[in-house]
Amino acid sequence: MGQDTTLVDRLQQFGFTETEASVYLAVVERGEATPSTIASAAGVSSSYVYQLCTQLEQHGVVSVEDHHSPTRVRAAPPSEALQARLETMSETMEEVADRYERPSKDFEALEVVRSRPTLHKRFRQAIESATEEVFAVVPAEMVPEIADALEDAVERDVFVLLAIAGSTDAFQNETLSNVATVVRSGVRGMTVCLTSDRSRGIISPAEMLDWKHGDAEAIHFENRTVSLSVESAFLGSMWPASEELLLRRPTPLPESYDSFRRAVYDATLHHRTGRNVAVTFRARPTNTTETPTERTGTLAGTRQGLVEERDVEFGMENSILVETDEGEVSVGDIGAFLEDYKAEHVWLEPL
Repeated sequence: MGQDTTLVDRLQQFGFTETEASVYLAVVERGEATPSTIASAAGVSSSYVYQLCTQLEQHGVVSVEDHHSPTRVRAAPPSEALQARLETMSETMEEVADRYERPSKDFEALEVVRSRPTLHKRFRQAIESATEEVFAVVPAEMVPEIADALEDAVERDVFVLLAIAGSTDAFQNETLSNVATVVRSGVRGMTVCLTSDRSRGIISPAEMLDWKHGDAEAIHFENRTVSLSVESAFLGSMWPASEELLLRRPTPLPESYDSFRRAVYDATLHHRTGRNVAVTFRARPTNTTETPTERTGTLAGTRQGLVEERDVEFGMENSILVETDEGEVSVGDIGAFLEDYKAEHVWLEPL
């Protein structure tokens, strides 16, 4: 039976090469066959058929029964063999369509927000998607509107820094401790901002929160460079310009940390209570390309700008000081350049 060129072309859309498609059809047309029969029907060498049939077996479309003599190659039912590929193609089509219809989900997207409801929606989406950190400056009247999203983030162990503009007299400390790790108040200015996991966020004039906001516009971004710039402004100017209102208790030890800032926060509070803490960190020396290795020591202190008393020169600086066999070393985040080491992961445990 001659092979259908159109069918070979269609099989290539499922990821087959032209030769694989020809060999596969030769098996399908016969149900099962010997490699020599397949080679003759597909027009390839017998030695190459063994290689191709092995590849097709890995894809689940044929089985090679080499316990027989001669070897037999059997086709799997096409409805089963091609189903996984159909599902993959369908998923791919849906993902491409989603990107086409909603390009703002792309991590390089900038979106102009002109309505108050959309602004609130973007705030909530950024908070709800966070896995490590949320930094926010919002007016007091906005806190109740995003409180449930912030509470959920705190329950997921997201590190939340919240600066509130305006009076906080209406809030009880218990309420605020549920929505953030650290809360500060009295922040000045007319800018509302939020960053989430150093990859997305919003920056907006405060007047956007008024139903009659005129021509005011906000920017929603899913761009790491923009996010780091906003985060730098937050930690460097907005955060230190406010007053510390409350601190959430540090995580009980032992604890493992992917979020370096949370590790600094917990290390700071545990150290201030006089606890002896062992530190293990997987890191490489700063300004090198060495493979990260694990090092251990005892907590000697921190340098940080997250809680009072702040002892850093600029807001993005946060480090853990560790007494090791080689002396005291400073450990920074993955992007550190001032510290001795930049860490990928940190473990803290009581001594």
